[in-house]
Amino acid sequence: MKLGTIGSGKIVQEMLRAIEPIEEVTCVAAYSRKQETADELAGEYQIPKTYTSLEDFFADEEMDTVYIASPNKLHTEQALQAVENHKHVICEKPFTPNAADAKKLKEAAKQNNVFVFEAIPTLFLPNFLELSNHIERLGQIRLIQCNYSQYSSRYDQLKAGEVTNMFNPEFAGGALSDINIYNLHFVLRLFGKPSEVTYKANLFENGIDTSGIALLSYPGFQASCVGSKDTTGENFVSIQGEKGYMYIKPGANGVNNVKITIDGKTKDISVKQDRARLAYEFIYFNKIIKKNNKKAFEELINHTIAVAEVLEDARAQTGL
Repeated sequence: MKLGTIGSGKIVQEMLRAIEPIEEVTCVAAYSRKQETADELAGEYQIPKTYTSLEDFFADEEMDTVYIASPNKLHTEQALQAVENHKHVICEKPFTPNAADAKKLKEAAKQNNVFVFEAIPTLFLPNFLELSNHIERLGQIRLIQCNYSQYSSRYDQLKAGEVTNMFNPEFAGGALSDINIYNLHFVLRLFGKPSEVTYKANLFENGIDTSGIALLSYPGFQASCVGSKDTTGENFVSIQGEKGYMYIKPGANGVNNVKITIDGKTKDISVKQDRARLAYEFIYFNKIIKKNNKKAFEELINHTIAVAEVLEDARAQTGL
């Protein structure tokens, strides 16, 4: 994989650190609106080429995959540009602002014989894959609780009158899109799309959700997903069945520790995660591209579309 990046924020730098030990993945180009920012990123991570023109960036023939970490509002437009230039796409969450755009990208990828992926590391972590093998031991699932709460310094900025992209309704921001989406991915990947979605949120005066609870209703069980940018809390996932329960810390984003309790006996079923959190998804995406595995792509993109539909439904209930 010869990677080009769009964006220069913390997640881009975390990604670049994560792929450093992966021999099959190399970053060859970086795009930023400002040359100075592009140069800083290139200097720190030994990226040979920089661009301030998206047209020139997408025309780079060495680059075969584009990593998009721009504001949410720009994801669809930039991903389509990449696909039309016959580049694979790895796009940060949320993949697109709505489900229609996600479906559009799926069809565009097929037409141009490339792949598009949502960068959601949870789904590829060894402990997530391991815990999925133990769900049946819990019996009939009845309740799921997810909490991902992380107080944001940008919330302080919002209260002071400065509206950043994260808390800007026009940029598809908010707690659900930014942080609760990890919980949605976690639950939908294990149990599929819910039959009903209800979202209740704490809204700032500009209408953005700074925290909220999404209730996902399934035949026979309920899943509550809490996401907060205006409070801190204990981050965890609890899956409760008639025969036992599973407790995951530090929640849907980390999945570092997994314990299962059956008949009052608790066992740690965690496995070793010796790579950086973002590394596993890039390894998996690279394998799909290398093997031209259209079946695996179809499975992932359909999951992404299902999450986009739930996200869109939930946001609409708050007027977003």
